[in-house]
Amino acid sequence: SGSKLVPLFGPGRTGLHNLGNTCYMNSVLQVLNTIPEFVTCYGKNDWLDRGDLTDPGSDLNLQLAKLCQGLNSGVYSKEGEEAVLSDEGSQPGIRPVMLRQLVGKGHPEFSSNRQQDSQELFLYLLELMERAHKKTNSQAPITCLQFMAEDRTECTASGQVRYKQRLEEYLPLNVPVEAATNVAEVSEYLARKAEVEAKGERLVGEDLVRAKIPAVSLVEAFLREEMVEDFYSSAIKAKTTAKKTIRMATFPNYLLVQLLKFRVDENWQPVKLDVEIDMPDQLDLTSLRGKGLQGGEVSLPEDQVQEQVVVNIDENIVAQLVDMGFAREGCRRAVFNTGSSGVEAAMGWVMDHMEDPDFSSPFTPGGAKSGGAKKCTAGEEVIAMVMSMGFSREQAEMALRNTDNNVERAIEWIFSHPDGEPESVGGGQDQGGASGAGVSDGDARYELSAFISHMGSSSHSGHYVCHIKDAEGRWVIFNDNKVAVSMKPPKELGYLYMYKRIGL
Repeated sequence: SGSKLVPLFGPGRTGLHNLGNTCYMNSVLQVLNTIPEFVTCYGKNDWLDRGDLTDPGSDLNLQLAKLCQGLNSGVYSKEGEEAVLSDEGSQPGIRPVMLRQLVGKGHPEFSSNRQQDSQELFLYLLELMERAHKKTNSQAPITCLQFMAEDRTECTASGQVRYKQRLEEYLPLNVPVEAATNVAEVSEYLARKAEVEAKGERLVGEDLVRAKIPAVSLVEAFLREEMVEDFYSSAIKAKTTAKKTIRMATFPNYLLVQLLKFRVDENWQPVKLDVEIDMPDQLDLTSLRGKGLQGGEVSLPEDQVQEQVVVNIDENIVAQLVDMGFAREGCRRAVFNTGSSGVEAAMGWVMDHMEDPDFSSPFTPGGAKSGGAKKCTAGEEVIAMVMSMGFSREQAEMALRNTDNNVERAIEWIFSHPDGEPESVGGGQDQGGASGAGVSDGDARYELSAFISHMGSSSHSGHYVCHIKDAEGRWVIFNDNKVAVSMKPPKELGYLYMYKRIGL
C-alpha cells in the first residue's frame, strides 16, 4: 500500500531468513507455529535432550524443536534501533539451514533452489512429521489438522450407492470464474489492456481490474455433483455412469483451505487465476457435513476385485509434467492412469482431472487384491539399487512401495521397520476405520487465523508471504525475515487459508 511498516519483535514474532527461494517453506512454518499442538509438542526440551546428536541433520523432531523454540523464545527477535522496518528484518532472525536440507533430502523438488508450491510442501512436511514420530513411538501434532472426507457414489443405472471415507489434511476449493460479480468491468479492462499492448505499451498497476468472486460460490461449486464416466457398477456388473459427491465426515480443530488458482491455458502452459475472493473472517461449513447411508438407500455390492497388472510409473514423464507447474502427486496419478504411455497421454489426463479434489493428495498406486498388500511399482533398476545395499528382494519391494519408490527413503524405511509391514497394511486410507483414529470432530464454524499469499504468475516463480492474526486481533505480516503490523491485509488475494474452530 506504500505505507511504512512498523516492525514487531519478541516471542512469536521472529523472522526466517530466505535461503534461496525458500519463502514458500518459511510461510508454511510460520503458520504451523500458530497451532497450539505444534508448539506444545516441539516446545518440549525432551527433543533436544534425546535428539540424535551424532547426526542432528537427520533428526526431524530435533530440527523442528529447535525451530519452534527459537521462534517462540524472542531471543532471535530483538528490538531494532529504528521504528521503521529495515531490510535486515528480525535481529538476528533464524536461518533454518539444517531443517531445509533435511526436508529436501531425497526429494527432487524441495532439494532444489527453485520456487515450489507451499501447499505441496505443507502436505509433504506433515508426512515427514508422521514418519519421524513413528520412529519414537510418539504422536505427531497433525491430527488437529486431519479430517475424514466422505465420498458418495451413486450408480445411475441401479440407483444404488457406495460410501467411502478417506483421511485428508486440507480442503481444496475450485474457483468458479463464471461466478464473478463484475464480468462487464473485467471484459472492459481486458479489451483496454489488449488495445494498449497492441501499441507496445502497458497499463499501470493501478488500472488492474480483477474478477471478484464471492466465497460462497466456491462452497456451492464444491457441493455440486460430478458425473463419472465408465463407472463399473457391481450392481449391474457392467460399466455405466455415476454421480459423485464429496462431503466432510468430521471437522478438524484447524482446517487448511486451498483455493485452486493454478490452471493451464489453451497452450497447456501453467497460469494463475488473478482473481479476488472475499474469504470471510468467519466461515460456516455446516452444509458440507456428510450424513452417511440414508434410510431407503441401497449399498452397492462389494466389488469382486481381481489382481490387476502392475504399471510402473515413469519418473521421467512425471518430471516433465512437474516442470510444467503441476503438483507432483497429480502427475504421478496421470502417469499411472495412462500406463506410462507418454507425456501427451498423461497431459490429457491432467487436463481432465486437475480439478479433482484429490488431485494433489498423496498417491499410492493400485494393483493389489482387495485387502492385500500394495504392489511395488518400482522398476528393476530401482529395486536392484536397494538390493545392492545387502537387502533381500522382498525387503526392497516392501520398502519401495511404502516410500513412493524413493531409494534413499526406502533404505531408511528398512532400518526403521525391522519387523516389516504391519499385518493391516494395504487396506488403504479409504476404509475410514483405523485411518481416522485420533481425528477431532465438532462444530463446523470457523474463524480465520492465518493465510498465505502468493505473488506471481506461476507456482514455480514469484514470492510467498503469510499473514497471522495475533492475540490482540492485529494482522501481522511475515515476509521471510521481516515481521511487521499489516494495516491492510490482502485477505482477498490469498492462496492458503488456515481456519480454526470458533471457541478454541
